Amino acid sequence: MGKINLGKKLTAILCVVLCCVQTTGCDKKAVKEQAAQISQGAKDAAAEKVDAYLESCTESDSESEVYKPSMKDEPEIYERAVDDFFAAVDSGDKEKILAQFAPNVRKNNKDLEENLDELLSFYPGPTDRCERDGNVVEGNYDQEYGIDRYNALSWFAVVSGGTTYYCKFSYVYRDDADPDNVGIEFVDMVSEKVICAENFKWPEEPGIFVKEDAPGDYETARIGGNPVIYVPVERKHTLTKEDVEAFLKTGGNFTDFKEQFGEPNAEEIKYSSYAYELPEENSEKRYVSFLVDHKKDWEILRVTIEEETGIVENLYRSPELD
Repeated sequence: MGKINLGKKLTAILCVVLCCVQTTGCDKKAVKEQAAQISQGAKDAAAEKVDAYLESCTESDSESEVYKPSMKDEPEIYERAVDDFFAAVDSGDKEKILAQFAPNVRKNNKDLEENLDELLSFYPGPTDRCERDGNVVEGNYDQEYGIDRYNALSWFAVVSGGTTYYCKFSYVYRDDADPDNVGIEFVDMVSEKVICAENFKWPEEPGIFVKEDAPGDYETARIGGNPVIYVPVERKHTLTKEDVEAFLKTGGNFTDFKEQFGEPNAEEIKYSSYAYELPEENSEKRYVSFLVDHKKDWEILRVTIEEETGIVENLYRSPELD
């Protein structure tokens, strides 16, 4: 399995665009618009390569030269596939949605249309925000005797009507042995409660999977882009950023912090990460998140202020992380 950073390919291009701030004085809005145009152009070009590849697979002249998609095209191909899928979902065009699935998926999955109805009922759209762009995409690459098969997949959040959903999306963009596998392989869509459920695993089966509820009575939240189980905690007084900064000056460990301010609102035991709720700012929920070393006397390694979608500010970083 290989992994590609989606930002890598566009970094150099975006740097050129951003230079216009210094050379021409253009404002930030113009920079963002130009960057979006460049990104969309790259996605369109990548999609054309896949179309050309599929068209060549139907030609009788097996010796015809054609550009075949490769790993370097993967980020843009995947981004375009995700964009096209959610655009079709937002339009409610079932035929357009189904046409994006690989022919073999449409042929072999007898429940595909029924599952699509479930998806449209669960996720009605329109899509307010898709957090796909810029994240890492995983790639599966198989090669045997010069015959290649490439697919890309990742999971990400999508927001509609103020509600956050989670999607895992797999797209096959090349299969020399059987071009009818090219297209969407699977789309799994779940609620925040489901993805936070104990022992949750993505099904990753060809077709569409939808799940809205899970056993148990618990609250959830997004902290730094990650869905977590949220536990309300009554505190003597509201914890603030200033409280945290004052504590960090004492040099205490995380056990000391808990003794002073109580239990965290969310925790990721596997990664030794703990989060506390802070007052909202500009109607945005905020948290302070601690990364600790539980094997080394609960030493605090990093402290960050986070919103639902990412890190807002770094308050502390141990030299050990450098």
